[in-house]
Amino acid sequence: MSKDDTTQTVQDNASGDSALIEKLKKHKAANAGINETKLPDTGITASWPKFKPHHVWMKAQRLSKKNPHAVMDNYLPLICKFDGEKMTLEEFKSLIPTDDVLHLTGEVMGDDDEEGNEGNVLH
Repeated sequence: MSKDDTTQTVQDNASGDSALIEKLKKHKAANAGINETKLPDTGITASWPKFKPHHVWMKAQRLSKKNPHAVMDNYLPLICKFDGEKMTLEEFKSLIPTDDVLHLTGEVMGDDDEEGNEGNVLH
């Protein structure tokens, strides 16, 4: 580490957060709020934070153990509320129909930009 690198680190720490941390905090603040969608089969409103913290995804992966196909089934009930209520994983798996799960997966993990999806039958 050069003397200039050390000086910059000291200056960043003395003024609070580094430029990187400030940028990330601004991004998080700009993405505050809630997204929601009405599930097509049940008519339930599902909601989730616009800023989805990574630790929730990591928890879903841990719950899935060695089954990568189960990650989304674990993630959705962790990140979403349904008509304002949380559901357990078992409730989610047994009570939410497949059409609603597929719709919700697309909404939560999909791209907000509809442009360029002309050939995608789901859009």
